[in-house]
Amino acid sequence: MSVGHGIQHFYVAGLAVCYPFVLADLHVSYGQLGLVLTVAGILGGLLQGAAGLLRGASARLVLGLQNAGLAASTLLGAVAPGFAVFGAARVLGALTSWPQHPVGSAYLSERFPRRRSTVLSWHTAGGSAGTVTVPLIVTALIATAGWRWALVALTGFLAAGALLMAAALPKEHHPTQVSHETARVGTRDLLRNRRVIAVLAASTVAAGGRGLGTLSTFIPGDLRTHLGLSALTVGIVFSVIMAASIAGPLVGGTLADRFGRRSTLVITYLAGAGAMAAFGFSGSSLGSLIPLGLAVGLLAYTESPLIQALFSDLTADGNARSAFGAFFAIAYGVGSLWTALLGWIIDASGFPAAFATMAGSFVLAGAIIAFGT
Repeated sequence: MSVGHGIQHFYVAGLAVCYPFVLADLHVSYGQLGLVLTVAGILGGLLQGAAGLLRGASARLVLGLQNAGLAASTLLGAVAPGFAVFGAARVLGALTSWPQHPVGSAYLSERFPRRRSTVLSWHTAGGSAGTVTVPLIVTALIATAGWRWALVALTGFLAAGALLMAAALPKEHHPTQVSHETARVGTRDLLRNRRVIAVLAASTVAAGGRGLGTLSTFIPGDLRTHLGLSALTVGIVFSVIMAASIAGPLVGGTLADRFGRRSTLVITYLAGAGAMAAFGFSGSSLGSLIPLGLAVGLLAYTESPLIQALFSDLTADGNARSAFGAFFAIAYGVGSLWTALLGWIIDASGFPAAFATMAGSFVLAGAIIAFGT
């Protein structure tokens, strides 16, 4: 499951590196990009609420088809004659990529109920491993052949990933079989729980600075457009951040299972906010970007599996896929509005203001967890 998540993130990270070059070539702004990503994020996020309807479907089939759809949308983006088609391809990618988080997280949380923070952190780390693998490959292809050929290469990786998931993912087994009606009622009752509401609110707020979301989208643009770094240097710095984002969740998940998920999450939010703010206001010197990037990777990317584990503790056995579908639809679907807001802030006030906003979202989310759960 973690390897499949990593291959899916080839798509996310590869596009993130391509965005500055796509915008320059197709003559569009970060505000326009932010609008397209918001539409894609909302649609893909809300679709995750349908995960419960796929309860009877094999995870290997669902996730294999997901990667095949991503390959098709990436190829469409590669041959797009203008930004309208490129944006449509990005939206198509969101419409096919949504099962990974609810289906994958449910699959793992049901198999390992006592080590949820750890296994969900491995799932996140798998995505980060994919994210760290692809930037240097994509930047090298951009430098030698252009962003379109870089996307063609990504298409090949995703097609291979579809075959891998369909052939190698172990079959899941549910500890308790429940009907769709029982799952629906159980999920509805969960969403009335005060602690669940607080977790959902915190995750929606924290989407403003989420590592595998807004940060991965805007960090390459900050390095390239704001700081004026070369394509190769952008790839190096981004790869350093992504390398740290693998270690961060693994350490954070282990600590959360040992010392408490709630307290570990609050500390992660506050420390991550400080790292994001410092990175956003740093200069172009690699002497400052590298250590601050390491801090961002270690802290900001740890939030997602920790809050998923905290939410999973409130999920009844046998209902995980429906519950996680609701979680990702609300927290990630509504949270996608942040992308449009941050794109507008970048156009109006620059990248440092956007990073300050991201940091503020983590501070507020930490307060919600600390006082609401």
